[in-house]
Amino acid sequence: MSRKPLLGKALHLFSEIQNHLHNGTIYHELSQISRHTRDKEILDICQRAADCLEIEIDSSFKENNVDQHFHSLKTLVKHLQKANQIFNSILEIISECNPKWTEALFKATESQIVSLSNYYALLDKIPDVTDINGEPVKPGDLVYVECQDEEGKNYQHYGIVTPSQKGFRVAHFFTGATVKAQNSLVEKGFGYVHEVYYSPEWIVKEHLPDSIPFSQVEGRIKESRKEERRLWNKLRYNCEHWARQMFSGEARCTQLEERRNKKEATLNC
Repeated sequence: MSRKPLLGKALHLFSEIQNHLHNGTIYHELSQISRHTRDKEILDICQRAADCLEIEIDSSFKENNVDQHFHSLKTLVKHLQKANQIFNSILEIISECNPKWTEALFKATESQIVSLSNYYALLDKIPDVTDINGEPVKPGDLVYVECQDEEGKNYQHYGIVTPSQKGFRVAHFFTGATVKAQNSLVEKGFGYVHEVYYSPEWIVKEHLPDSIPFSQVEGRIKESRKEERRLWNKLRYNCEHWARQMFSGEARCTQLEERRNKKEATLNC
């Protein structure tokens, strides 16, 4: 068989691979992954995969969705298998073609397929749970959510991240009749320890140091639950006092400390 028809077939197959890689599937699925996570490592991998094909993906965040991540990854892997099949057909005839026409195409195409395969392998991980700032969240972390009191003043309601079979939760200490973080502060009352499902609005304040096992924090929370009718006090023992005591063993409220320091600075002026 002459080289000419094989060359034409090889060039056609190279073209078929590029048409397949740029048919919109990779753009769509990489965009879906990027829009449903704040995991910085995953976002970086998606961008590198897009750069490999010189395409721009949509990374405007929508919501955290692990199911979407793995659904898109499955589609990407299946999509790449088709490109590999075509490339294997090229391998069967490339030796019979003049390298003058095929060598550069072969190297470039092989590089794309190998790179995409590596990137998809790196994407096969459970995305980090992150807050709205993209900071990874881990069990034992000290977190807070922005709230307002009845006078319209901003304050931070604190809690501790805990694990569960259905994902992360936040243990927090509050007073009041309803089981939720309070937007209306009272001076004092009986406090309750409760857990809510974690959402990105709970912002990481401090990570639990690697040197401290979560079991220590978990033990403090369990002991705290056993205390009946514990007094919640806006100035002496509020949500931040409790959360920091669970986190480090020391009951503190940095919000009150900052207010006192500001008042002292004003008096000294």
